[in-house]
Amino acid sequence: MSEMGTMERHHRLVTSPVQTPIGSLLLGGLWLFGHGVNPTGRLRSYDGAALVLVTRGEGLYKDASRKKQTVKQGDAILVFPGTPHWYGPQKGQIWDEVYVAFDGPLFDAWFRSGLLSPENPIRHLGSSIDDKASWLLLWIERFVEMSDQKQQLQALVALMGLVSEIALGEGMRPSEQNTWLGKAQSILCQDLREEIDLTKVAKEMGMSYEAFRKRFLAYAGVSPLRFRNGRKIEAAKQLIRYSPQTSNKEIADALGFSDEFHFSKRFRQIAGVTPQAFRRS
Repeated sequence: MSEMGTMERHHRLVTSPVQTPIGSLLLGGLWLFGHGVNPTGRLRSYDGAALVLVTRGEGLYKDASRKKQTVKQGDAILVFPGTPHWYGPQKGQIWDEVYVAFDGPLFDAWFRSGLLSPENPIRHLGSSIDDKASWLLLWIERFVEMSDQKQQLQALVALMGLVSEIALGEGMRPSEQNTWLGKAQSILCQDLREEIDLTKVAKEMGMSYEAFRKRFLAYAGVSPLRFRNGRKIEAAKQLIRYSPQTSNKEIADALGFSDEFHFSKRFRQIAGVTPQAFRRS
């Protein structure tokens, strides 16, 4: 066995699925000096979805369409349910990765919507890869220790936020308008539970708040705050649909609303009905 082979370390942080009513964590861990999924290069598929963050090295991704794409340090791979695929470093090479596999109703809407498409499995994250990999590792470690359903709800919403941020980020669309909008949307989707300073978001986008607001409104058709609140309400709808035993108070807390009244008011403004009416429907 080569020296690189003896250095390979696979830290499985999830040894068996962790299931909740709205989603499940199937696999998760850290692979150092790894050779990717199935070193033979044969395609494989499974029912769940996965996110893979490549933190060192480079290699290839390929799927049943026979399309091959280069993958390198700083890239994220989105693996789709039922899609035959293979990824990994080329023969004699290695890479490091952090990965998580998941499924369940909270995530299903992403795949049905077409926003996450097998046609676009690679996202280029660049220097932000280390921060996201560190966050994801800590998230996995904490999630497997959780027994309280309220904590699990909050954690899964946070994971959905990370997938959203990566899916909407730069490297997805070629046009300048869509690239700018994708970056702005990804920032606005970050940690839906926390308050957001839109002035700081505008500064991160390199402009004043008023210029940022007008440009976002022109591209997206809604204001930045309306967009972020819309993402919160969409997450709330998923929780109500697939975890009906979750109270409005728990949802309000999980999504950063000040109280149940504030959540219900915002839900009605955006969805057109109250949370109670939405539950009945």
